[in-house]
Amino acid sequence: MKTVTTRARVAIALLLLAAAPLTGAAEQIASEHAVKAAIIYKIAKFISWPAEAPEGNQDMLPICLPAADPIGPALESLAGKTVQGRTIAIHHFEEAGTLASDCAILFLSQSATLRRPALISNVANAPVLTIGDSADFVEIGGIVTLEIKKNRVTFAINKGASDRAGLGISAQLLQLATVRN
Repeated sequence: MKTVTTRARVAIALLLLAAAPLTGAAEQIASEHAVKAAIIYKIAKFISWPAEAPEGNQDMLPICLPAADPIGPALESLAGKTVQGRTIAIHHFEEAGTLASDCAILFLSQSATLRRPALISNVANAPVLTIGDSADFVEIGGIVTLEIKKNRVTFAINKGASDRAGLGISAQLLQLATVRN
């Protein structure tokens, strides 16, 4: 009986050790998403949208993202906060047909790889701040890309894309970013 108990304890200990790295990785990813959500919130404070917001959105600052995006829970924590007198609302979408009139910010993570160019193109000439987290995001027409380098989140800005969208970006924010055209 003592041998079975010892074996059971060893098995449980091995299971816990095997699960520990997974838990750490999950916590690290959740932390990464929380940091990115906080940066998105701070970046929004340095953006000037045209005075004429889409009808029904004068008091709202809608942040849109694909329904299954893993950053969703972290972005949900921004709901109800205000930026420039507008209240943040989070919108998850399945299809991108009406994004231009529905969003002030469109977040596209690496998980939306196949659809990113089409989604960016859909809002390219609308006052929508496109933010992504893949290295090529600004090259494919996105406005801001968040990158992790040496455990720090950095960002690049596509100034040409922001100009086409009619968005103003604070000089203070541009000084902190890598600016690309």
